[in-house]
Amino acid sequence: MPPALPAHRLNNFDAVRMVAALTVLVSHQFSLTGHGEAGLFEVHSWGGVAVLVFFSISGFLVAQSWDNDPRPHAFMARRLLRVWPALAVAVVLTACVLGPLIGSMPWRDYVHDPLFRRYFKILRFSNQLFLPTGFEGNVLGRVINGSLWTIPIEMKCYVALAVVGALGLLRPRWRPLLAVLLVAVAVGYLWPAPWRYGWIVRRDMPLEFMLCFAFGMLCHYHRPRTTGPGAWPLLAAAWGAGAVAYAAHQQVLALVLWVPLTAVWVGTSSWPVVRRLGRFGDVSYGLYIYAFPTQQLMIWLYKDRLPWGAVLLLAIAGTMALAFASWHGVEKHALRWKPRTPRRAAAEKAPALA
Repeated sequence: MPPALPAHRLNNFDAVRMVAALTVLVSHQFSLTGHGEAGLFEVHSWGGVAVLVFFSISGFLVAQSWDNDPRPHAFMARRLLRVWPALAVAVVLTACVLGPLIGSMPWRDYVHDPLFRRYFKILRFSNQLFLPTGFEGNVLGRVINGSLWTIPIEMKCYVALAVVGALGLLRPRWRPLLAVLLVAVAVGYLWPAPWRYGWIVRRDMPLEFMLCFAFGMLCHYHRPRTTGPGAWPLLAAAWGAGAVAYAAHQQVLALVLWVPLTAVWVGTSSWPVVRRLGRFGDVSYGLYIYAFPTQQLMIWLYKDRLPWGAVLLLAIAGTMALAFASWHGVEKHALRWKPRTPRRAAAEKAPALA
């Protein structure tokens, strides 16, 4: 039999994640240069919508990982190996290389500053924005990496999935009830009042990300109705319900109804050119964790010397280079330590026994 094709040759997920990460980068470029981020329905920037896409796809793929090996400790080990090693390298490079380069503090004073030690709490999935030094003259010069605040929310989603799965609530008989419960939570919590722009301080924002993760997870458990040609009736229903919510000025609810199913449907599709965008590696995570400090650095160096578009292109190029280095130098090697599934371990053991 011919060898199996790599996963990135079979679907569009790598491309969707890459486009979402670049959308976050471009959206942030506006706010980092003092321009308002372009918003969608006055409730999210385009970067915020891209993050909703990330959570939706994550829910779909992580639920698949749970089904392949529903052991909580193995599941969480895989999630940590995917997220933590590259994050640790990014945090160390930012704190120990970038921080001293952009400031004039003596090294001894820098490393003994409480902000320096506190910054490493990111490695415990605590949101930390500041170092003792900053990008002087930038609009948000004190914010070193403003994208990492979503990673603790993502980890909470992983823990919640592991708990729900360990309790047996992902078994087929409970899935319809879980779907009804999620829709009820989405409508009941997001419906009461129309939201306006100012989304960055809304208390419900972590919930809408988690709801997208949960709906992405449900898409995995109802694959015949959410992927391929069989998805059209449910897609039409989701977009119809979202249109009703939008007409009632419930824009956040409309996005939660539209984004997960659409992102999963596009991701599971296999389009000839799009599916090949990930053949050189899954660089989306590296794009996400390195974009913000790279943009800050490029703006700090060139904001008065180059046009806005040229600075953006430099930021994209620098972030892309770091993302490729992260995947090929850190991420894919860390994934080799993932626990083997029981079925894979048995398959590898069978020839030896024979």
